[in-house]
Amino acid sequence: MKGFDSVVDKALLAVGVLLLLVFVGSVPLSPEQVQNRYVNYTPENASSSASSWSYLRPSKGLSPQDVVQIQLKALQQNDGSDSGIITVFNFSSPVSKISMGPIEHFRLMVRDPMYKPMLNFRSYKKGNMVITGKSAYQVVVLTTQDNEKAAYLFMLARQGKGYYKGCWLTVGVVRLEDNRPTFRT
Repeated sequence: MKGFDSVVDKALLAVGVLLLLVFVGSVPLSPEQVQNRYVNYTPENASSSASSWSYLRPSKGLSPQDVVQIQLKALQQNDGSDSGIITVFNFSSPVSKISMGPIEHFRLMVRDPMYKPMLNFRSYKKGNMVITGKSAYQVVVLTTQDNEKAAYLFMLARQGKGYYKGCWLTVGVVRLEDNRPTFRT
């Protein structure tokens, strides 16, 4: 019986080593490029109608005011290839991109009723930008094509590390509702 146990042990060991080799062989030595696919998105089928906004990239030379201005102009002039939406996506912080998902999901998010007034709006007015350290905030009131008003708070942060170190990027945009409760004394 002792010889039989030895044969079974050797067979199990051989199967284990074989499975380990198969596993190690299936794991890539370096991360695939697909993981960085949306760091800076440029449309694959960029047509001649694509706005120049979609080719702007974050830069250390851009102030937080510049970043908000670029995004507003891009959304105001969004076209059939979604160059405005792509620009906003490109100016989103890496953490925001993780929570938003790929560009296809972001395109759907922007068309949600909460954010849809941002697409191809007629005009806008910006409030004073508040900058505190590495954070910046600005309220923007948009006038839609239907002459409705929609207010948004842009929140930006100067990136402290990584590829965008030193760049101001958007960490969030929140719609400010008109129907907030007010209290009078």
